[in-house]
Amino acid sequence: MASAPKRFKAAVESGAQGKSSADSLSGFLAWCGRAGVELNPKVRLSREGAVAGYGMLAAEELEAGEVLFTIPRTALLSQHTTSIHELLQEAQESLQSQSGWVPLLLALLHEYTASNSHWQPYFSLWQDFRSLDHPMFWPQEERTRLLQGTGIPEAVDKDLANIQLEYNSIILPFMETHPDIFDPKLHTLELYKELVAFVMAYSFQEPLEEEEEDEKGPNPPMMVPVADILNHVANHNANLEYSPLCLRMVTTQPVRKGQEIFNTYGQMANWQLLHMYGFAEPYPGNSHDTADIQMVTLRRAALQRAKSEAQQQLVSEQWDFLCQLEMVGEEGAFVLGWDEVLTDEELSMTLKRTKPDILTLPVIYPFAWVTTGALHVRRRIQGV
Repeated sequence: MASAPKRFKAAVESGAQGKSSADSLSGFLAWCGRAGVELNPKVRLSREGAVAGYGMLAAEELEAGEVLFTIPRTALLSQHTTSIHELLQEAQESLQSQSGWVPLLLALLHEYTASNSHWQPYFSLWQDFRSLDHPMFWPQEERTRLLQGTGIPEAVDKDLANIQLEYNSIILPFMETHPDIFDPKLHTLELYKELVAFVMAYSFQEPLEEEEEDEKGPNPPMMVPVADILNHVANHNANLEYSPLCLRMVTTQPVRKGQEIFNTYGQMANWQLLHMYGFAEPYPGNSHDTADIQMVTLRRAALQRAKSEAQQQLVSEQWDFLCQLEMVGEEGAFVLGWDEVLTDEELSMTLKRTKPDILTLPVIYPFAWVTTGALHVRRRIQGV
């Protein structure tokens, strides 16, 4: 039977990790108590024993279905709970963007730098957002050399371009309109980029029913203190549940005393984890890992194997036809999972339409290229 969570009182990590870290965690736990967060006394938050950064560990054995903590919606940090929420509400039309993150990022820019912010004990857990080790903070040469073939360098280039575009076209004009709250010398592009990484790594999006999402679009992201301390593995043992008044983290399987409690960030391949969160699961732990072959790579292979201009013309025409059917695209990928091709329909149709008799070994090479890139990623993460 699941035990009822108690008022927030958790064991503070050992002093071996340093007084500053312990003080930050103690201050955060005190803030949680004031904010109405309730924590099961059978768990603790600590750096010691966690796979990375802070984590949640079982202080006693846990059964499946136990509530680990409950956090009221008033303790969530979003565009609706920030102290400048009225300002953001008034300007919502001018703050629309491709990412949909601008209102939350403006809230974070303000709360992170305001000395009297209600959220300062929460932010104290993250002294340096660059420690998240997102590839966007790597030198470009290193990113290209280590991650070639994974799709990450291209994704990061798009991220950086979009960050600069949003900052220059939306953030700066908004700050200039409100000089009493924002200062471009303090709220810089670099800080904005670091907060984007923070949102990528730690924010949550409340799921909607498919019909609601089609009608309203996805929910905006929000920061969920305590929940974002849990690390991720594919074989997770806890899951976040949403209700109108609060959010609850619940165990999905028994947890041994001393074992780390893991949430899930979704069924994500290692390249997605590295891109979005700054880490990858060591082989073979990630059962959701994939090898992605860019669709345009198969097109190039087909054209290279064509024995005449007529065959090349036929491949091009068939490819254009597949594009019209939205089966392939310039930015699409064929996704190979552990046990099956996850984009089986798209790959089968493409192979048929682009004349499989002229596709032989060159189609295999991209797969080797991708897996080689993944090996480099693992070495980078493990510090080899």
